[in-house]
Order: sequence, then structure tokens, then C-alpha cells
Amino acid sequence: MPRDRKFRFGVMAPRAESATQYRDAARQWEDLGYSTLFVPDHFVDHPLAPIPAMAMVAEATTHLRVGSLVLGNDYKHPIVLAREAATLDLLSEGRLELGVGAGWMTADYEKGGLPLDPPGVRVDRLAESVAVLKGLFGPEPFTFDGQHYNIHELNGLPKPVQQPGPPILIGGGAKRVLSLAAREADIVGINANLRRGEAEHPDAAQSLSAAATDQKLAWVRDAAGPRFDDLEIQQYAGFVFFTEDRQSLAEAMAPAFGVSPDVALETPIAIVGTAEQMVDDLIARRERWQMSYVVVDDAVADQFAPVVDRLAGT
Repeated sequence: MPRDRKFRFGVMAPRAESATQYRDAARQWEDLGYSTLFVPDHFVDHPLAPIPAMAMVAEATTHLRVGSLVLGNDYKHPIVLAREAATLDLLSEGRLELGVGAGWMTADYEKGGLPLDPPGVRVDRLAESVAVLKGLFGPEPFTFDGQHYNIHELNGLPKPVQQPGPPILIGGGAKRVLSLAAREADIVGINANLRRGEAEHPDAAQSLSAAATDQKLAWVRDAAGPRFDDLEIQQYAGFVFFTEDRQSLAEAMAPAFGVSPDVALETPIAIVGTAEQMVDDLIARRERWQMSYVVVDDAVADQFAPVVDRLAGT
């Protein structure tokens, strides 16, 4: 059956003051109706390592899912990641969402002394990595001969609880990676085009307009073919702002997107206004773009809870 695309919500939680604070926050977000706690994977500004952070959250909660948003493929070989992901899925009793990406943040590579290959090479490598992950999650010894990875009769152990494997999440803002996501992922994140390697670059903001999002969904739909109805469409809303005067805020936002204030309010990265206006906007975005999985930052998760309470599961 096609996915029903009921709303669910995640929290991006990249840092912790202490074990107690992080554990308590995860339990509170679980109680508030959030589906998933996500941890990003950057060496700059995001201090927590995703795998151990997700493991702690899974142990501290009962039904909250844990996810990576997303693991940089260049930072970990897929045979290592397959074992760690399957272990986490097993020990969380099937609560892992495995987000993987090609890598994009220039600062990660420069400060870490890592080679930054052209985007096409990184996407090729990601595609091979996804194939390896899926193969190692499977029941039999796996062999893969690719340009970047070569696996010979390796039986991936342990096996994940979720079969044929934990849901794979791939996000992106360009046609090639979104097409890969459409063909191979279970959850597709609609993101900025980050080809410049900086989230603050004007190109990234302008690639988040409503018209650009229409184009991205068209790419996903075309590449997915019949499986499009089974995909879950996710949006990370990095700008959530409660206000009674969202028109003034829209006027301040508009220049970054190169559009009018009314059009700026349509960008899916922003959720702006009163709780009621936010609810209306999210329903409209699901109608237009099938976006039913919304992720917000931990700093606004408590304030955003009334919106979650209103929409989660509907």
C-alpha cells in the first residue's frame, strides 16, 4: 500500500551540556510526541558523534526513534557503518533511521585534512556505499565490485531488526543526489543545493524557494517512478520563529531568497508565525510537496510542541 504520509516530527540535537541534560531532553521530546531524535555529522559546530549519541538516546527512551541527519559517507567505510548501524538497530529494537550523505561542508574537509573530491565523485561513492550497506544488511554473504569499494563474501553481522534494513534517509538539493535518493532511499530530504560547500552562501538560500522546491520534487518523482508513493518526504526547517507579525519577518527574509515577502513565507526551510499559521502552512506544504516529516532544531522543540500535538499522526 502507498505511504499514508501522516505527519511526524523530529528534533535535531547536535550538542549536550551533560549526560543528564541530553537524556532528560530526549525523554521530554518523546513525551511531547516527537518521532525521532536526529544527530548531524560535522566536525565543525556539531560536537556530538552521532553513533554513541544515538545509542544513549535509544537506551534512555522507550519508543523515540534515533537517526543520523546525515552521516558523511567520506568519514566512514560502509562495512564499518553497516556493522555499527545494524548493532544500533538490534540494540534499540528497531528504532534506527540511517541517514547518509555524500559530504558537502568544505570546512569539514579542510580542517580535517581530508581530500574533497568533486561532487560527482562523492555522489558515485555514496551510491556504492548504499549498495554495500543494503547488501550487508541482507541474509547472505555479500560481494560487491565497484570503483570505490570491493567486498568479498562478507556476511554482515549482526543483522538489523528492521528488514530488509533500517530505513535509509538521503537528502539533497541537486538533481543527481535527489535522483539517487528517489531510487534507493526510504526517506528523501529536500535540502538546499550546497554545491558551494557553505550553508550561508546566497546560492543555498535561493535554492530553497518554493519554485526550486517544485523542481526538486519533480526530479524525485521522475527518478522514483512507481515507488514515489512509498517515499516519505522530509524537510529540515532550520528557521522556526513564532511571531504575531510574520509579514515584517517575511520582508526581512525576502532578499536572501530573491523573491517577494509572500513568496519567502512559502520556503519550506522556514516555519514562521503563530502556531495556527504554522499548522496551516505545514498542511499546505504536504498538499503541494508531500512533506509529512518535519525536523526542527532542539532550541525550538519545546516551543514548537503545540504544533506537533496538533498534527502528529494526522
